[in-house]
Amino acid sequence: MNISEKQKLVLLELLQRDKILGIEYLNSIQFQSLKLLSTKLPSNLLLLSDYVSKCSLCSLSKSKISFSFDNGNKNSQIMVVSLFQNNSKELDNLTFLFNTELAIDINHIYMTNILKCNVKIKKENLENEIAQCLGYLEQQIKIIKPKIIITMGSAFNYLMNNNDDILNISGNLYSYDESKLIPLLGLDFLNKNPSYKVNMISDLKKIKKL
Repeated sequence: MNISEKQKLVLLELLQRDKILGIEYLNSIQFQSLKLLSTKLPSNLLLLSDYVSKCSLCSLSKSKISFSFDNGNKNSQIMVVSLFQNNSKELDNLTFLFNTELAIDINHIYMTNILKCNVKIKKENLENEIAQCLGYLEQQIKIIKPKIIITMGSAFNYLMNNNDDILNISGNLYSYDESKLIPLLGLDFLNKNPSYKVNMISDLKKIKKL
């Protein structure tokens, strides 16, 4: 029987969930009735983090050197989403920008990333891996219910499922469920192109008005 790519993804999620729960055998599956399982993910952050830490749906799980789920204030109204976990230099830059432009301590913000596995060598094409992880991020957003979501770089494109050039849309206001969403330039891009720091500062000032 032929099944769609979406159904394959859901089936993998089903097998992954049952593996974590210790279930060794499955009853017969009606492929036509397969639906995304995000509603069955844990509704508690601690349980969700533990669940995701055991994920083995993609190749990154086999080569990961560490696991990165979130950091910061879980009760914050501001959520920052990156594609990868920010390195120390990127985090220092973000800390400085938030302190100087928003007068907000970075520790008071909830921060997460789409890809939860940290690897030594980053693959160029991560479309499949991102597709596997995106449901986990969506569940985090449902749990946190932030007032404002700030996406860094290409995280916007994956979360919003579009191909807009971040240089053209950074600082624009969008809606994501009940949250307001503002895309910002990626920190890695900013490190390589420091002249765009002016753009970042201008976009951050828009957040103060929300």
